[in-house]
Amino acid sequence: MDWLIQKYIGFLGPRLEKFKRKGPTLYNFRCPICGDSDTNKSKARGYLYEVKGKMSFHCHNCGAGMSAQNFIKTVDQTLYNEMKLEALKESQTPDQREYEEFVSKMKTPVFLKSGPLKGLKKVSQLKHFDPVKKFVDSRKIPTFYHSRMFACPNFMRFTNNLLPNKFSKEALANDELRLLIPFFDKEKNVFAYQGRSLRKKTEVKYITIILNGDIPKIYGLDTVDEKERIYVFEGPIDSMFVPNSVAVAGGDLLSAGKEIDPKTSVLVFDNEPRSRETNKKIEKAIYNGRRVCIWPENLEHKDINDMVLADMTPDFIKHIIDTHTYQDLSAKLALTKWSKV
Repeated sequence: MDWLIQKYIGFLGPRLEKFKRKGPTLYNFRCPICGDSDTNKSKARGYLYEVKGKMSFHCHNCGAGMSAQNFIKTVDQTLYNEMKLEALKESQTPDQREYEEFVSKMKTPVFLKSGPLKGLKKVSQLKHFDPVKKFVDSRKIPTFYHSRMFACPNFMRFTNNLLPNKFSKEALANDELRLLIPFFDKEKNVFAYQGRSLRKKTEVKYITIILNGDIPKIYGLDTVDEKERIYVFEGPIDSMFVPNSVAVAGGDLLSAGKEIDPKTSVLVFDNEPRSRETNKKIEKAIYNGRRVCIWPENLEHKDINDMVLADMTPDFIKHIIDTHTYQDLSAKLALTKWSKV
């Protein structure tokens, strides 16, 4: 069993910040339970190590401790299920009853049986080596959203089945596997979806498909709590790191006002002080009396996902947004200091 746990620690590694193997049975990383230090992003005080032939987890910051198996289960339930199933299969004297009971408890639907996304596989149901799964893990997207995104092997052909002739024969020649991010309305019906290319170099990184044009292109309508402060971002992936957030496909954050109360929302544009277009959008939002986030001048990263990849925790990013939210005159002054146009 020890070799199997080591194997799945290796699979879990890309999900852990600053993950390093320091010895045959010693691993170091930032603790995903407490987030480690907010002030020092270089600190990594979570450890997986061997004690009396068994792997254990301990954090020297929050004091959390558990077996390696339970740690894997805490961080990634799907990966734990795969490990458990493989352990049962590899057992020399397998208990058939235990095996069958475990399999019966696992989520059985592999494909959606109805709706426009019928036939697509959820990211949470993909194997760790699947290219879409690897991409999602590489972007450190929270596990909660893995069951809300899909792998779409032939994005354009899939779309043409829903919207005949949406893509031409010439376009189909460049069809590809994409991460599919569905947009749900408040009644949890799919009204649009976005396909994200996995290629590092591509002419079109995102393709947004509208199934119901009567609803503004806003991601997150099905989960947002309108009684609390709402954060409005430019892209769905960025919105996944900050609680109670939505995203507007296309970058016109003001359009969210059609569905999201302006009085309870903050518009969070990308950190592009040298972009004339972004500056104009923020100026327009301020003119319309909206609350906006003006990023601190010393922040180098363009968007939320870049900040997360640079080892900034979601809680710290939310703190930056909350402490750099402005309106009216204070927003104009902050924009003047931030802008590099």
